Amino acid sequence: MHRHGMGKGIVAALAGAVFAAALPAITRADQTDPLLDDLFAQLQAAESLAEARDLEDQIWTIWHRYDGEVRGVEQWMRLGQLWNGVGDRIQAHRYYTLVIEAAPDFAEGWNRRATVAYLLGDYAGSLEDIDRVLALEPRHFGALSGMGLVLLELDRPEEALEAFERTLEVNPYALGAQQNIQRLRPIVEGEPI
Repeated sequence: MHRHGMGKGIVAALAGAVFAAALPAITRADQTDPLLDDLFAQLQAAESLAEARDLEDQIWTIWHRYDGEVRGVEQWMRLGQLWNGVGDRIQAHRYYTLVIEAAPDFAEGWNRRATVAYLLGDYAGSLEDIDRVLALEPRHFGALSGMGLVLLELDRPEEALEAFERTLEVNPYALGAQQNIQRLRPIVEGEPI
């Protein structure tokens, strides 16, 4: 299979899909949106998993929007997502790199690239990108949980446990973090499993 030739066809198809997609008919935002403060307060007070999931979805929707003036960022984000979806992490990484070079204050660009770096086994690169995400949005529960996963891969269970605990401080309904804490705490504290 000739990857380069096949890639051109995929790029054309992906580009067509991306540029044909309509933008949501709501105000654009990012991690600086003032609505996030209220959503995080509601998440802390949520009384059910269903309520928490709805709030998480609203938070992710805001985080995924780009509110800057640089042309191309939203399209690059979509192309990165599409390439990641078809399993070409290298192409996804390239598009997310374009995003962060053009819009270094857009936290979700860094978060997406951190995820792809993790999937590529570039744990140091992933942690560097996660640090940038958290500098821009300290409440980014996705990045905090991702940090825990990277630290597990690096066999740093104490730090991973801390990252998952920080995740729960921001989002008490982060089930993956809860499960990892239950698994890690006995190991870190030396208790029998």
